[in-house]
Amino acid sequence: MNGYLKFDSGLKKFAIATMMAVALTACGSGGDETASTTAGSSDDFLVEGDHILGDASAPVTVVEYASVTCGACGNWHNNVYPDFKAKYIDSGKVRFVFREFEINDSMDYAGFTIANCAGEEKFFRNINAQFKRQSAILNAPNIRKAYEELAKSSGISVQQYEECSQDPEWRAKYEAIQKKGKDLGVDSTPTFFINGIRYPGKKMFKIEDFDGVIGPLLSEAEAAE
Repeated sequence: MNGYLKFDSGLKKFAIATMMAVALTACGSGGDETASTTAGSSDDFLVEGDHILGDASAPVTVVEYASVTCGACGNWHNNVYPDFKAKYIDSGKVRFVFREFEINDSMDYAGFTIANCAGEEKFFRNINAQFKRQSAILNAPNIRKAYEELAKSSGISVQQYEECSQDPEWRAKYEAIQKKGKDLGVDSTPTFFINGIRYPGKKMFKIEDFDGVIGPLLSEAEAAE
């Protein structure tokens, strides 16, 4: 986690190859199995410092672990997320949680640092912008410059980025998020947890995939009222 000022060409080539190869499949070596975690109230699925959208009283909580350099994550956020947000988050049916998960070490750390440094009000806007510009960033002839421009577009100077990058509190939080994900069995991105049940991203690439899982949960919640 050295920030975006120390990228090597090998890592950049790996990230580009990964993005192109897995644009429609999950990034990483994750299996196909669906796994269960401890069920409970929606608050049981949250951890301190989570990035959250939606109604706190929503009957369904969806947690996404994603990498900003993962082509599969970019595909989901650019092509599925807008419909998902309109149908479930904006309607108050789902509380959505985004958690940072790295597959390309320093580049993911740089992107996530910029998004967090920009502040919570700009976090989701920044993350969505990174997914939209993912190909341009990873294919940039000067990746350092690309991340500098990303920071500037978020109102962050290079000096401010460096300060955020080295902040012990942020580093500790970031490392804790990585550990939490691994403890939950996350080994590829995107990985979703819907009311505590893990769904690998390779099974959740259409809005209909979410309909099939969330629909019954909403019906159960309505019947219980």
